Amino acid sequence: MTRVETQEPAEAAQVPTVVRRRGRWVPVTLVVALLVGVAAWQGLARVGRIDTGFATLAERGLVLPDCIPQDGYWTSFATDEDVVVAHTVRNPSPWPVTVISADPEVYRFQPLSADPALDTAFGASPPGGLPEETRSSVVVPPDRSVVMWIHNPQGDIIRGSTVQYSFDSAPLRIRSLGVEREVHMPYRGTLYVGGSARDSAELGKALEEACSA
Repeated sequence: MTRVETQEPAEAAQVPTVVRRRGRWVPVTLVVALLVGVAAWQGLARVGRIDTGFATLAERGLVLPDCIPQDGYWTSFATDEDVVVAHTVRNPSPWPVTVISADPEVYRFQPLSADPALDTAFGASPPGGLPEETRSSVVVPPDRSVVMWIHNPQGDIIRGSTVQYSFDSAPLRIRSLGVEREVHMPYRGTLYVGGSARDSAELGKALEEACSA
């Protein structure tokens, strides 16, 4: 006679339980993998950044004579003058980075030229204004620079004031690999706004005389 072995009821009940437990691990594993992938992507996106460029422009304002130490100085304007200066922004990243103005009324970008040799070529600006065709954002390719124009960062509330204000960085946003974040790009020097145009002219004349003495 052939003996037939039967599975105990308790053992039979354990089989679908194991299957169900394994089934629950599948979505958990996918979620963990997704979170790890997102974190890795965000970390990679932070490789994209911008640096302070090497070129500056101040067509107006008080520029110190060559004989005066200029460490940490850029230029200065009187409070009743329109501030119009420019600074370059460089992308040292291995991929394109979008640079976005956090204050489009103050910080504007010159369109990027097709010729990298013209990256630091400042466009002509009308008196008290910005060059035509400036924009609030620009895509900067790897190892390229773009001209950023700065127009009246002090606003209109201090017109005629004798208080001096200083500006040493620009509030910007950058977008790298689809991830956007806020940054502050430091200037190469400090921009000063304060006093009157007469005071500024007298100071500039005195400095020139001191240098030629």
